[in-house]
Amino acid sequence: MPVTIRVPLPEEMAHRVDIEELLARRKLAPIEEGFVYTANETQQLPFTFYAAINVNNSRLWEVFTALSQLFPDEELSCVYGLYEEEPVTTDYFPKQQVMAQLQKYATELAKDAMLEFGLLLHTKAQLVELFVTESKYIKFWGSDKAAFVQLMLDLGIPQKTKLAFIDEYPKITEPLRRFVPNAQLPQTVVYGLDRAFGVDRSAL
Repeated sequence: MPVTIRVPLPEEMAHRVDIEELLARRKLAPIEEGFVYTANETQQLPFTFYAAINVNNSRLWEVFTALSQLFPDEELSCVYGLYEEEPVTTDYFPKQQVMAQLQKYATELAKDAMLEFGLLLHTKAQLVELFVTESKYIKFWGSDKAAFVQLMLDLGIPQKTKLAFIDEYPKITEPLRRFVPNAQLPQTVVYGLDRAFGVDRSAL
């Protein structure tokens, strides 16, 4: 988990009769490095599979960057925002430009539990989406399953039959500056990305 997320103590949770049982299940939950995927059976959107990926937080940016290579070398959108707010989806920009702007905030994006971000390419023929949740696990929608699986194995991330994710259980989030004093505030990161991608929030 990132340093900003921890398991709550019993006294930090709202009263409920099953609190001890819930925390016990959390201790046994398979929250470990790995990936699971399922086929797209709806055909309403042009992707072939969806994957969820747990990765040690120290490797999150590395894995995110590697997964970005599964996008075609063309323009794509950046998706970002504060947790529990509707994320912004930008206009299309060259992939290298988008990644360069995100790189400026790599520490904050990878560790701050108030930030969510990702990449999106959506045409009539294809949907590829890469998204990092506030709990810092990865969601991926794609078309080339073989390339995705090979990339995961190359990165040493094993396929699992079952995984649990941090946001399935109670959690406590802490400000990133408590652990990284020079980290930028999440609102500052969002403002910086707004400026980089020409987002006018007054028009949203």
